[in-house]
Amino acid sequence: MTKNNIDVRRKIWFAALPILAIAGHFLTSSIFLYGIYYLFVNIFHIPEEQFMKFSYLAEILVDVILMLIFFIIYKLAFRKGKDEIRTVPNLKDSAISLVAVAGVSGVSYLWIMLAEKIPALQGSLAAMDAANKEIGGGSSLGVILIAVIAAPLIEEILFRGIVFRSIRKVISGWVPIILSATMFGAYHMNMVQAVYTTFMGIVAAIIYEKTNNLMYPILVHGANNLIGAIQSFIPSEAGVFTLNMVSLAMIIPMCFVIYRLFKRNCTEQASAKTPVDI
Repeated sequence: MTKNNIDVRRKIWFAALPILAIAGHFLTSSIFLYGIYYLFVNIFHIPEEQFMKFSYLAEILVDVILMLIFFIIYKLAFRKGKDEIRTVPNLKDSAISLVAVAGVSGVSYLWIMLAEKIPALQGSLAAMDAANKEIGGGSSLGVILIAVIAAPLIEEILFRGIVFRSIRKVISGWVPIILSATMFGAYHMNMVQAVYTTFMGIVAAIIYEKTNNLMYPILVHGANNLIGAIQSFIPSEAGVFTLNMVSLAMIIPMCFVIYRLFKRNCTEQASAKTPVDI
């Protein structure tokens, strides 16, 4: 087989992998969750209301299983090349990620304020609010475990680790960033949520592109969800308002750190990076 044929087959494989991975995640998570529900409710005869109170434990179990499956796929599909270098975890890039996510939260707040004024989006807003209340079965611990820890890990392995890197194997430039982020937003299947998750996906992909370390988009995703969770825990409207104002104020710093990330020169990147297996 000629080298050109091998290259074509590799591109076809990496073009198909994002769709296969996303579809696989959706189907396997649905099958596993339904299987656990059927086992406890229909076989063990646990009352449905009682099961739902602790359903977040089933979600966590499924997320852990899927995390292991997709991490193995990620490591097998993207074996580290001899010349591949990844940023060693450091305070500078961690700070950049946290500043960026604070700005992402501000952009999300602006979008939701705008969406509240658009009649066509009221159904999406109501559905999003209802879904958020169901996360973790209404348990604060469940919200933290699922939204802040489990979801960022599995979704970043899937969308930045597999989807983004697969598209980048096929085409360069901004297309992998925009396309992978759009797929990430569409996966949430809610118009309002799709917009701000797409924006977060763009920022996460940029940070991953520049650091080549999956830890940073996971940090961005987890911190973004944590900010949302904190808002639901704050009892006073004044506290929520203050948090939103801080997020709005961080939009400009977010733009600045992303710009500086783009302007990193090759010398700085080479001196700041050494091979790591993340």
